[in-house]
Amino acid sequence: MNILLIGNGFDLAHKLPTTYKDFLEFCEKARRIYTFDDLATLDEYIEMNLLEWEMREPIKEILRTAFAKRKCNRNYNENGTYDLKVETSNTALDEMYTHIKDNVWLNYFLNRYKKMGQNWIDFESEISRVIQALEDARYQFECGGSLAGVEQNKVKILLAVLKASETTMKKAYGSLDEIDYFTGYLNKELERLIRALEIYIAEFVGKLDVLYKNLDIESLTLDHVLSFNYSDTYKRVYENEKKMEYNYIHGEADINKNILTSNLVLGIDEYLDDDRKDKELEFLTFKKFYQRIYKSTENNYLNWMTEIRKDKSYRIHNLYIFGHSLDVTDKDILKMFICNDNVQTKIFYYRENEDDKRVLGKLIKNLILMMGQDELIRRTGGVNKTIEFIPQTIE
Repeated sequence: MNILLIGNGFDLAHKLPTTYKDFLEFCEKARRIYTFDDLATLDEYIEMNLLEWEMREPIKEILRTAFAKRKCNRNYNENGTYDLKVETSNTALDEMYTHIKDNVWLNYFLNRYKKMGQNWIDFESEISRVIQALEDARYQFECGGSLAGVEQNKVKILLAVLKASETTMKKAYGSLDEIDYFTGYLNKELERLIRALEIYIAEFVGKLDVLYKNLDIESLTLDHVLSFNYSDTYKRVYENEKKMEYNYIHGEADINKNILTSNLVLGIDEYLDDDRKDKELEFLTFKKFYQRIYKSTENNYLNWMTEIRKDKSYRIHNLYIFGHSLDVTDKDILKMFICNDNVQTKIFYYRENEDDKRVLGKLIKNLILMMGQDELIRRTGGVNKTIEFIPQTIE
């Protein structure tokens, strides 16, 4: 069995705009199509939104066309003000706007993303910070206290979320019931953001041409792909007549789904200790393991592992890892493969030049966090080593 395991670095290696920064900026600029005054010109929209934006030209063209063809109607209020209703010729963009119009998480992230890290794991960590601050506030009320008992840095997070939601302090954090209600509201807002992400990946990124094939990937002989991405990049660029088996562990973006049927997973990892995690379930819906079960994401990788473990022929099974950070958030799945003596793991690492080993250093650190120093030393040295690091080809 020859398995390719890919993370977001795989899409980035193919020059696809799939960072969370790309997504947030697209949302911001798409939203303005619907909020710019109906008297604003296309040139004004382009100058303020698209000229300095580092984004693939076809996506800019989608937004230009949507703005140029938008239909605006003024709905006047009794006090003389009016609400602007805008529709475009792009139905996917119109649906996306319904999910990002006043989205709390989008507002929060747009205020925060320049202070965040560069990877999706940083995006998820930011969600976790919010949820843990909410949990702390809930605990204080449960014990008869108030927000005064919450750590100051967590109070700042709660206030930032409050600002992004345009909700009053009393309605969000005034009591235990109000915290629970606000938590449910945030969960619905996260589902709306996830559907917006699905539309972005499937309809806009998914229709971009991939201008070249990666030499390292093209040279591999594969029969299984384990993807932590939402996109189908490998399938549409590399798949040939040979039948491949895929597992989209966090769901596969599909424009034909909706907010109720989407199976994309975007959440946080368990942060409670063993004594608490099975009892304190108020924030369960934000956790990735729950979302995987609830949304019935694919888990046929378990069948692959069963087949590998039962193989007594001493046949070597190959695992190729490309574009995954090996962060401990995916430890349960990664370790299942990497720490199996029947599996030879080859990890491709990104580099900007021949001597660049910065990413390699981060991968080694993450593997230590995953399996410990002794295990890593055993698996990367000697005649029986099972892990090899391979520098990506510089093109």
